[in-house]
Amino acid sequence: MSKAHRGTGIRKDPNHGRGVCAVCGSVQIKTLYELEVEGNKVKVCKYCKAHAKNQARVAARAAKKNAPAEAQA
Repeated sequence: MSKAHRGTGIRKDPNHGRGVCAVCGSVQIKTLYELEVEGNKVKVCKYCKAHAKNQARVAARAAKKNAPAEAQA
């Protein structure tokens, strides 16, 4: 099967979705993901999006581990 429609969603974006990542500052990288940083929604690259997701996952596990023992009983 052909892949004629691959990437059509970002063709309408300025510069085909490429720009400067608001978190890491990489230039000419695809900034397709919205992330809330300091109360503002900004466009970030996939690497910064994954890093933020992993940090949230680690924080959630730490909070669960530090939860009081009575909640488990």
